[in-house]
Parts: sequence; C-alpha cells; structure tokens
Amino acid sequence: MALTGRRESVSAIFFLVTVFLALFAILNPVGAVPILVSLTEGYTKEERSRVIKRSVTVAAGMLLGFMLVGIYVFQVLGIDIADFQIAGGILVFKVAFDMLQGKTSTTKFTHTEEEESLQKESIGVVPIGTPLLAGPGSITTVIIYFNFRSNTLPNHVLVFVAVLMVMLVSYLILRYSTRIFDLIGKTGSLIVSRIMGLLIAAIGVSFVVAGLSSVIATL
Repeated sequence: MALTGRRESVSAIFFLVTVFLALFAILNPVGAVPILVSLTEGYTKEERSRVIKRSVTVAAGMLLGFMLVGIYVFQVLGIDIADFQIAGGILVFKVAFDMLQGKTSTTKFTHTEEEESLQKESIGVVPIGTPLLAGPGSITTVIIYFNFRSNTLPNHVLVFVAVLMVMLVSYLILRYSTRIFDLIGKTGSLIVSRIMGLLIAAIGVSFVVAGLSSVIATL
C-alpha cells in the first residue's frame, strides 16, 4: 500500500510538472517581453503595472473558463476528446512552427489586434492577455490536459494548480519585463522562443499520437 501510494504521488508530481512546463512553453511569457515593452513605451510605472495585472487576470480567466466548460461544449457539438486532441495537436504544432522560425504566430497576434492595442486601457486585454498569452494554442492545451488523462478530481486539481503556477510565473516575468529585456534583448527572447517552440512541437505531436491511438482503439 505504501509503495502504491508513493508511486501515485510521484505520478501526480510528474503530471503537474508536465502540465506546468507545457503551458509555460506555449504561453511563452519571455517571448511576450519585447512586445510588452514596445506597446507600453512611454507608460508610467503605475500604468504598466495595471496593464500587466489586467493581462494576467484576463489570461487566467480565459484559461480556467475554457478548461471548465470546454468538455461540455464538445458534448453539445458531438465532438469526441480524441478528435479534439488531433485537431489541437495540429494547431499547437502550427504555433510551434512559427516560433521555431522566430516569429509570433498569427494564431496569437494579428495586425488588427496590434492596432487595437494602441489604446492604453485595452492592451492588457488585447493583445497581451489574449491572444498573446491565452491564445488558441494555450486554451487547447489546458482543455486537453484537463480531460485526457482521467476525469478524476485529483487530476483536475493538478491542472488547476498548474495554470495558477504558470500565471504567477508569467506575472513575475512581465512585471520585470524591462529588466529582462535590457538583459537578454530581442535576440535573447527569440532564442528562448525557438527553444520553447521545439518543446511545443513535441507536445503537439504527442497530442496527435494520443488522439489517433484513441480513435484506432475504438475501431
């Protein structure tokens, strides 16, 4: 019994770390640093702080919201989680491919959103909060992790904790974005984004493989 409990604890910790790293990679707050610094140029310290708090709050709200209701949307539309894993894996791989090329994915940031972000009060929502942090890729990832392992309460709690951990780390990175940008510069952030892109590509492939395995098993 003790050995079984220890294995379950190790498995839970491993799952928590896996979800945390996956979400951190796809949110890529380090990659958002140059954009935040550029969009908040000329802002006071208080204005920048409000933007960061709003962006993190919006991103966390969207991730948690879709995490909780996503599976019910699938049920209404008649979509199986395995189908969503395949489609989501392809989308995540697209985000990763763009990051490996050193550019911000169009699924995360468009020119229209860039124009909307010119208003000081709005950039915390668009584009920093969404879709730069809580974009289609990150929303897809959190829905899959929340549902694909099991529908047990401990699994759901672990994903919930992972989301909160990622958002806390993202807040700290964005809060010190000016210092980070001065330290690593745009080149450094691109290097980090490409490393994250490689990890995300592997996650996307794993989603597709898991989805295909589930589909094949039901045939």
